[in-house]
Amino acid sequence: MRMALPLAPVAATLLIVACGSAPGTGVSVVARAAFEGPVPPAQCGANDAVETGLQGQVSLADQTSGRSMSEYACNLERVGHFPGEGASWQLAWFDDCAYYTTGTLAQLPLHPSLAGHPKPGQQYPGVQVIDMADPTSPRRTANLTTPGMLDPWESLKVNEPRLLLGAVNSAGGNGGPELDLYSLADGCSQPELIYSGTPDGNTNQSHGGNFSPDGQFYYGSNLLGEVIYPMDIADPADPKIVGYYNQNTHDLSISADGNRGYWADTGGNGLTIVDTSEIQARINDPSMPVVGSVYWDDGGGAQMTRVLNIGGNPNWLLFVDESDAGAARLIDISDETKPVVVSKLKLEVHMPENANAVAPDTAPQPVFGYNGHYCTVDNPDDAQIVACGYFQSGLRVFDIRDPYKPREIAYYIPPASPGYHPGSNYQFEGQCGAADWASAHSRIVLEREEIWFTSQCGGLHVVRFKRPLAELLAQ
Repeated sequence: MRMALPLAPVAATLLIVACGSAPGTGVSVVARAAFEGPVPPAQCGANDAVETGLQGQVSLADQTSGRSMSEYACNLERVGHFPGEGASWQLAWFDDCAYYTTGTLAQLPLHPSLAGHPKPGQQYPGVQVIDMADPTSPRRTANLTTPGMLDPWESLKVNEPRLLLGAVNSAGGNGGPELDLYSLADGCSQPELIYSGTPDGNTNQSHGGNFSPDGQFYYGSNLLGEVIYPMDIADPADPKIVGYYNQNTHDLSISADGNRGYWADTGGNGLTIVDTSEIQARINDPSMPVVGSVYWDDGGGAQMTRVLNIGGNPNWLLFVDESDAGAARLIDISDETKPVVVSKLKLEVHMPENANAVAPDTAPQPVFGYNGHYCTVDNPDDAQIVACGYFQSGLRVFDIRDPYKPREIAYYIPPASPGYHPGSNYQFEGQCGAADWASAHSRIVLEREEIWFTSQCGGLHVVRFKRPLAELLAQ
């Protein structure tokens, strides 16, 4: 099995230097300087419970006074809530169901003081299956506890074309080698187990992973081991390891045709694009060479990627950093050998000039603070808005129709929920304080203009726009 080596990191380019048309699209690309942030703040309604300080801030004063025990809401209102026992790192969905991970194990190798201390008291461990047919009254219908689902960390994903729910065992951030696949064909509220095991004796630990869009492959990532291992799941009851590749990624995504992989590369902190066409074509002993990359130093913990079509141009990529005030950014991949960062979805709390002002706010929970983690778009084939989990800054919604001029249109920061939540991975132990973390993907349900998201201490939330989305976009 072939080992593909990554390219050395290169410096980020801050200006698009080519003019003309994006390859294969006929869409004009004009040279413009990168937008550094912060994004213009949302224009809130008169009766909204707005933030009291900087954009995105839950200040230490608010935590001390008790203000953070109530929501901060701008153009969004909560209409449904399932607190459960807290939540962990990921949310997935299909049809009228939500699936979210819980923090059953707190055995993160990076935090040796927690090793060997499983979290007590979780009545419903593993992945929570939530019936959302009535989003104002979510209800649990099952909890999945096979090895891959007990603590999938960030690997929990759904593939709609093949009606599959999948995850790898990522217990505590780097778990065992098991892969779990469930069928959603007979209804989303009662997933049926197809496979739970170790394909071809795989010994890699796991952290994240994702399906190829056609559902023929699942790519697992071993973050600490810097190995990516795609698995052929043409027969989901009998997965096969395709190969082990010496490349580094946190989480990842695959192009619609399956021929490109987009790695959130923590090795140099940035984006790496790889050629996955030989894997997609099932060529024997496939290679997976690097095509291009771009790295930066105003962020860290490269987290996730997603290719988007914005305004008819399919060559945009959404990227999120989870540390060092990196937040999210939009990258032009028209020339995939030379990706270019064009804008950053940073709030005021992420700006270097405000670092000292916000430092006391996150001192009790310094690991992630106000950083980004996962962002989701309304429609990747015609993206207009992005919903992001920005940890202590809560759920943030951005207008990206002009990727050079992103702006915020709404936010919702859940009320703090102090105390021990056995299903939470807040601070990797579930002991919550006067702030919360929104850290998973969000589902944007356009027909009802609502968003589903989780917070580590508060569980599953459903929020709706208080004014029509078209009105907010027209402001």
